Amino acid sequence: MDQGSQSSAQAFGTRRFIIEMLGFPDAEKTLLSSTFRLTSRREFSYAEPSGGDERTDVYLVNADSPQALIQLQERSPNVHAPAVLIGRSADQLVWPLVEKPIHWIRLFEQLDLVMRSALLERARRRLATSGAWDGKTFRRANDKSLPPEPAYVEPKPIESVLVVDDSATVRAFMRAKLTPFRFDVDFAENGEQAIDMAQAKAYTCIFLDILMPGIDGYQVCKMLKSSTATKNAAVVMLSSKSSAFDKLRGNWAGCDAYLGKPVSEDELLSTIARFLPSARKMANAILGSSA
Repeated sequence: MDQGSQSSAQAFGTRRFIIEMLGFPDAEKTLLSSTFRLTSRREFSYAEPSGGDERTDVYLVNADSPQALIQLQERSPNVHAPAVLIGRSADQLVWPLVEKPIHWIRLFEQLDLVMRSALLERARRRLATSGAWDGKTFRRANDKSLPPEPAYVEPKPIESVLVVDDSATVRAFMRAKLTPFRFDVDFAENGEQAIDMAQAKAYTCIFLDILMPGIDGYQVCKMLKSSTATKNAAVVMLSSKSSAFDKLRGNWAGCDAYLGKPVSEDELLSTIARFLPSARKMANAILGSSA
């Protein structure tokens, strides 16, 4: 890591990872390289190797290129140095795949997920050596003069989030999108269950479907906002109805924001940045990188 990159990483609390790209056409590789340069202020940033002595942290592979898959196999990726694939087919692939056309948010999310797992595995390996590791053996040559990186400890969830929706598909989507932010996420399938859960546990934000069995989302929102125990939770209504009248009804019910279905990832990130302080920095960084 050069001195300028190192200073930037320290200033913004960034962990910098070396990414090796395999099998991409020159134009696509140039686009990827320029996009990764935008990640320098994110919690996890990614950069191509600047010299031959830099060890690869993660491989990014064109899954549509048989030659690239052969190259990946030759490099022997593992839990400590994983791979992410980009392509149009997910058949018989060991590593996670981001489908084309590339959606930058999905790509960054997937890279972050595999690197969090890799950091945890590296920490376990270090503990397994009973302190015998000298802090330099596995390091890049140009990093050996630096103090060893502290072992990565998976952060505990800071904020609790409740997702209320009777659709298993929507719940799965929200789980996938909220997981990278390390929230404590709970799920409810109807309004009655949501009210009981919100009374028993403090939630920073509640994502609330409007059309559900039993009482609808408008009624649930009114009840949440009228209760001393739950009135401070931000309520974000989710609905396939997006007319001005529907949004006005949401405002009358006291909701803090209104998202249409299917939920846009950028809008969801903006909502996270607005109502969930612990994830604001990461959400804004992803939004900035995808612009």
